[in-house]
Amino acid sequence: MEFLIGALLLAAAFYVGWNIGANDAANCIGTTVGAQVLSYRNAALMMAAFVILGGVLQGHHVMKTVGKGIVIAEAEVYEAYNGEDAPAEFAEHFPQDRLPDYAILVALLSAGFFVTLATFSSIPVSTSQAIVGGVAGTGIGIVGMQASYFKLGVLLKIFGAWVISPVLSMLLALVVYLLFGRLFRNARAIVWSNFLRIAVICSAAYVSYSLGANDVGNAIGPLLNKYPDKGFYLAILGGVAMAAGALTFGQRVTQTVGRSITPLDYSGALAAQLSAAFGVHLFSMLGIPVSTSQAVVGAVIGVGLTKGTRAISRKKIMAIFAGWIATPLCAAIFAALVYRLLDSMLF
Repeated sequence: MEFLIGALLLAAAFYVGWNIGANDAANCIGTTVGAQVLSYRNAALMMAAFVILGGVLQGHHVMKTVGKGIVIAEAEVYEAYNGEDAPAEFAEHFPQDRLPDYAILVALLSAGFFVTLATFSSIPVSTSQAIVGGVAGTGIGIVGMQASYFKLGVLLKIFGAWVISPVLSMLLALVVYLLFGRLFRNARAIVWSNFLRIAVICSAAYVSYSLGANDVGNAIGPLLNKYPDKGFYLAILGGVAMAAGALTFGQRVTQTVGRSITPLDYSGALAAQLSAAFGVHLFSMLGIPVSTSQAVVGAVIGVGLTKGTRAISRKKIMAIFAGWIATPLCAAIFAALVYRLLDSMLF
């Protein structure tokens, strides 16, 4: 039975990682493909390699936040965080001082389900928001609306980063794009074009690395509750799953990011990718799960604003914003309801 549970959890984590790769491939290579620097297949293969590298080398920061930084499942942590003894029912909620196995399963499947819907709708949603919503919703399903069981400070920090990240990327991309225009205004067209192609490819690799460092933790962070000493192997699993998602179903959302928001030239693609990668990498080092979707979309908007508001598809932006709001809410509500249903059926 224990083997079956472990297999189910690993399969669910792979499913979430596959979803992240399918939806967030656009964040890494959407602008590269949109600017026709690389074909989708070649860009996806490059992304796969750097996603795995980022997850293995630096994915542990976000893994810890997602796995143990949202719901308080350890009595000692509860007492230290709240300054009071853990209530009598704490052991009933978390008998092994961690999230129950089926709670981890519900959190992963809830997040993956809503990202799947968004991917097949060609909408770049936040997989970070989905998994945070799934974990928080599962916590609500276990303990109800008891704030003392949640690290509210961490949640507020995450919510703040979700707002800051796209705005920061948008401003950075706008400034970088204008700066490129000034610096290379008199450069020879052929030399400048060749340099930009190489730079765009390098920046796509950097975004992919940042995605691995941040979103591998979203895919397999909840499993740290059950396998706290297997972080390295879980990171490899998450990276491979994300690579598989990018190679199989990543093209839909890539078209949205690369071509549907605003037309991109080489300079625009480079400015957008560098700005988004910098922002995501920064938050990854702080252990905060942010959205690469939000960062890249914000950066693409920033590039578009240099050409005037008419260069941006408002209809597409509104659809993307709606997906960002709905994803964490739906994942949290769905996870809470499914957990309560399973709990009533199993116990």
